[in-house]
Amino acid sequence: MYKLTTVSSLDKVFSGGAPKLPESRGTALKNERYNFQLAIYSGYDRIIPRNTVTVEGVCAAAVTVREVVEIPARLASYPDADDYVINPGLGTGLYPELLRPLDGGNLMLRPKSYTSLWFTVDCAALEPGQYDVKITVKNEWCGEAFSTNYALEVLAAKSDENELIYTNWFHYDSIVDYYGVQPFGDEFYRIFGSFLDTAVTHGMNMLYVPLFTPPLDTEVGGERTTVQLVGVTRQNGKYSFDFSELKRFMDFAAAHKIKYYEMSHLTTQWGAKACPKIMAKTENGCERIFGWDTSSLSEEYKAFLTAFLPEIDEFLKKSGVSENTYFHVSDEPNEEQRPNYDAVYDFIRPLISDYKVMDASSDLGSRVDCPVISTTHATPVMPEKNWAYYCCTACNDNLSNRFFNMPSERNRVLGLQLYLSGVKGFLHWGFNFYSSQYSIRKINPFLETDAGGAFPSGDSFVVYPGRDGTAWDSLRLEVFYEALTDLAALKTLEKKIGREATVKLVENEGVSGWHDYPHDPVWLKAFREKINRML
Repeated sequence: MYKLTTVSSLDKVFSGGAPKLPESRGTALKNERYNFQLAIYSGYDRIIPRNTVTVEGVCAAAVTVREVVEIPARLASYPDADDYVINPGLGTGLYPELLRPLDGGNLMLRPKSYTSLWFTVDCAALEPGQYDVKITVKNEWCGEAFSTNYALEVLAAKSDENELIYTNWFHYDSIVDYYGVQPFGDEFYRIFGSFLDTAVTHGMNMLYVPLFTPPLDTEVGGERTTVQLVGVTRQNGKYSFDFSELKRFMDFAAAHKIKYYEMSHLTTQWGAKACPKIMAKTENGCERIFGWDTSSLSEEYKAFLTAFLPEIDEFLKKSGVSENTYFHVSDEPNEEQRPNYDAVYDFIRPLISDYKVMDASSDLGSRVDCPVISTTHATPVMPEKNWAYYCCTACNDNLSNRFFNMPSERNRVLGLQLYLSGVKGFLHWGFNFYSSQYSIRKINPFLETDAGGAFPSGDSFVVYPGRDGTAWDSLRLEVFYEALTDLAALKTLEKKIGREATVKLVENEGVSGWHDYPHDPVWLKAFREKINRML
């Protein structure tokens, strides 16, 4: 009464529909994690509450199994999005999304529907060779057992470590608020460690550092929960700073294999007009000394920055991380806001002359050291110093993204595009933003996935706050990791056959930029197989 089908990681298996991408074999490089799925159809007309899932074979210890859980989306696409989506229009519905650990290996199956399991094989734990992954699903109600196999070949070749600098912004207040923990207390760090490990194992190597509560996605005049690492004291008009909590934070990050750091924005979003929220000990106790009510160009804030920036410079240099540290001024300023941004930048730049400045904006041109250009404005080949980013606006013209409503190959093809473009880094803003737009209220990310109806589902987070402070992956995050492995494989191949030949190889497959590529998951898997055989 059960039908088992092994399925590509690029399929989104809905409970009400059969899998579209059956797959029985694959190859992986020695230092990768390899994903595939198992679609289970239950032919019973009742719920089967207890099913055990077992993996056999010499590779069994290297295999992790999770259930793919459908999560609701009210706004899966903007009305003006292109038609390269799973469901047209707003795309309201349930989508295969959350990768939830199995409870003791037990699985509940619904009547006359499909359930998908996500299998991840840690190839680094295996010797090169052929592996037969035997999977058995046993119905504990009647004792029936059903089995199938997936053939995986682990190759001897390895990819080089990814050169791409990749950041996905942490929202520390979301951890604090969801779990009800003290900012930067012991319990916070326990939970943060799980989230950070998840980020790093999925390719992230740069971390957003909240010197002061980040002035991101906050309504004018509003405040987010205070998450400030730098202790500030103001006495008799003079400032002093305590970096002890910042040191603990950065030591923790380094222990979790973070290599690069970006300091939180020194002014508010969308124009650099005001100051971030900064708390300080003063003659009146602990109080907010800067915020929306203070201009970023005020003499008071200039005096603060003149005192603070040389000291943070000294701290970063003593910590040995200055060469891998970047600063921000303001997020996403447009051309109309350039005069204010430029004025702040001109004041700050001499105070942080030894550091790179990076900001997301397609209008900054060569103003900053690392302009982070939206893929909606990016060219097929980018200047060496440029970064790329996408967000909710990347939903037209076949642009890669990872919304609920997008097929997984539209997510994974980004790896090939990053290779062709030659960008230095990639940024995405929403690792774990569990709030509505402008941080007006907190949300339950298991139920409300569109930031209060503002962004397509999936834009604002890629991980879920699991039980006991454990980060739970999304299907989209795993596929994005696969995109990064594709990029690493191409960069490794480049060292063997040269950049020109590798670019030609990709272009001959029909990939020519951010918009033009085959809309075919089978092609994408086959192309990766071709690259593997060339290494």
